[in-house]
Amino acid sequence: MVRRIAAKEILSTLRDTRAIVSNLLIPLLLLPVIMLGLPFLLGGLFQREATTVTPLGIQGLEHAPAELVALIEGQNAVLESVDDPEAAVRDDTYPAAIVIPAGLAEALAAGESAALTVYRKMGNLRSELNAGKLESAVAAYRQEVVAERLAAVGVDPSVLEPLRVETRDASTEAERSSGQLAWLIPFFIAIWTLTGGQMAAIDATAGEKERGTLEVLLVAPVRRAEVVVGKFLATTLFGLWAAVMAIVGFVVGGLLLRGAFLPGLGAGAAEMVSVMGGQLSVTPTMVVLLVVSAVLLASLISALLISVTLFARSFKEAQSYVAPLSFLLILPAISLQFRDLIGAGDALYWVPMLNAMVLMDDVVKGAATAQGIAITWLSLSVAVVALLAFAYRSFQREDVLFRT
Repeated sequence: MVRRIAAKEILSTLRDTRAIVSNLLIPLLLLPVIMLGLPFLLGGLFQREATTVTPLGIQGLEHAPAELVALIEGQNAVLESVDDPEAAVRDDTYPAAIVIPAGLAEALAAGESAALTVYRKMGNLRSELNAGKLESAVAAYRQEVVAERLAAVGVDPSVLEPLRVETRDASTEAERSSGQLAWLIPFFIAIWTLTGGQMAAIDATAGEKERGTLEVLLVAPVRRAEVVVGKFLATTLFGLWAAVMAIVGFVVGGLLLRGAFLPGLGAGAAEMVSVMGGQLSVTPTMVVLLVVSAVLLASLISALLISVTLFARSFKEAQSYVAPLSFLLILPAISLQFRDLIGAGDALYWVPMLNAMVLMDDVVKGAATAQGIAITWLSLSVAVVALLAFAYRSFQREDVLFRT
């Protein structure tokens, strides 16, 4: 009887072609597009901005030492005089500008110090990149001035660096290859689990109320527990379907990046793609852990959807109930970026729904532990059972089933 009810709900949902598109095509295509397109786009934009000759504003060009001007122009920039550099940058006339004070050359020749001002738009990526050109040129010129002053008094410039700092990356290969976009993978898996399951859940509860078919089902020779489990299985199937398609998209995107696209890129673009997650290592163990976690997450979301949408009178009302649930996934997914700062440790593995995304993030970065996996899967299983018990009790209440 459970199989019959589940099959009825699956067939009812499949009659809507939007279910096929949202559950199969979109998650399968969107993750590879993001994994391929976003790094390539950013890498191409960064490389273009670094190699394109860009006009930059300068006030006091006549006071600028020729060596400094040459260093700035060596950064693929052309200096153009402006009267008000701050306004020029604010109005986007120039992405960045520099102010050279009068008497700079004389002050430096006399062994004095001077201050240069660089104008940029904080948060504006193009402005930040071009301001970096100016700052790099000024830093190089400063080193030249320091070297000349030390040479004039017979001092080796190395005395200014009695200590050197060598920075070495202690992260694992998986952590380095996951890049800065790794948090998007559990985010999309969770979001499409919710998206895929909500159509079946709403149709199986509020939709049946609206069509008047729930009463027919309840007077049939079937137990309430079988009704709950059948609807739960159908909802889980659609949620899991979307989640698995997202995982497949992740695997395909990683393989395409590593095998087909990354080797043919230039050095600058390849570095950007790698930083953004273009060298993801996909292993069978990783896929298995992601799939099992997705099954439990889909079960939890499906049980939650059934429990919530059952209280709605109509399809439209059920949608309004489901909409806020997305924040239960969006906020934890965003917090994954600041997980190291939060410092909650193993406590995160006990929080249902959040723990699934934390575990998926660990899996992608190759940092999953047996303890984290066990706690997460146990916590999710307990939460699913609790929500199904709540849904079963709700199916026993006529004031919930026949709300008017």
